Amino acid sequence: MSARLLALFCLLNLGVPVSLADSTSPSALELVVYLKVDAKQPAGTLEWMKRELSPLMRSAGYRVEWRDPQTANGVAAADALVVVELHGACGLRPGTFSAEPPIDNLNSLASTSVSEGRVLPFASMNCSNLNRTLGPSLVSEAGARRDFLYGRAMARVLAHEFYHMIVSTRGHTSGGVSKPCFTVGDLLSERFEFEPAVLAKFRQTVIDHAGETPADVTGDSPATGR
Repeated sequence: MSARLLALFCLLNLGVPVSLADSTSPSALELVVYLKVDAKQPAGTLEWMKRELSPLMRSAGYRVEWRDPQTANGVAAADALVVVELHGACGLRPGTFSAEPPIDNLNSLASTSVSEGRVLPFASMNCSNLNRTLGPSLVSEAGARRDFLYGRAMARVLAHEFYHMIVSTRGHTSGGVSKPCFTVGDLLSERFEFEPAVLAKFRQTVIDHAGETPADVTGDSPATGR
């Protein structure tokens, strides 16, 4: 039986910022991300998403490499590999904000596939719902600033999904990027990162890999939904 883990938007207006030290360990594992996009996706927000996701994952011991599945020559050899698909236009147009119709669950920002209790390395982001969430706060921002904030929010949502895939868990924590749902404050605050306990779990996967235990992003996990 298949299911999906949903990253949710909480109907609150206060964020919970956390501050963690960035890791620049030379032993970082390679995380290859096959990003499925179409020509209509705004280039600015995607570029910021990639730039902001890198330090988040580097703090967990992973170096992100991006691939286009349409131009990739075969499957890359990597320590970990995931596939991400974007749904809807991931960006906000200047001017008056107009809410888009929701896709699937109204509060779902992203989801990760689960089959028979196993977390699979396949995620999708619901940009129509992200637009609805961020639109009222970003509509008055200048174009470049708006793209940056939106792209950084995308990075935080994806980092949440990568947590489920790499640590191979359906569980959550009480705070940080791995908590069960995000507020607007979480998405837009200056700092919002993984908690130390979660970084320890990530780094254990790095240690396991160094000991020739493959990083298994599809391993069995407790059946705790989100």
